[in-house]
Amino acid sequence: MLKTISDAGVDKIKKAVKDLPLERKIEVLTMLEEELFTTRFKSLLTELRESAKKYPITIEEITKEVEAVRQKRYESRN
Repeated sequence: MLKTISDAGVDKIKKAVKDLPLERKIEVLTMLEEELFTTRFKSLLTELRESAKKYPITIEEITKEVEAVRQKRYESRN
């Protein structure tokens, strides 16, 4: 069963973390990053997919842009 934490409980957690020494804060941060990675990654994918739908681009447009960048890099080397 899931436990819910009240706003007061969250405030206590925040204060406890704030009072920790830097090493312990880093441990908490690392734990949260590992725990939330999947959720954050899925959210990023969703944003990218929505953006791709909003601003569709063809393979021809991609190829044209890649060639332009390659040409600039080639010219800057000489």
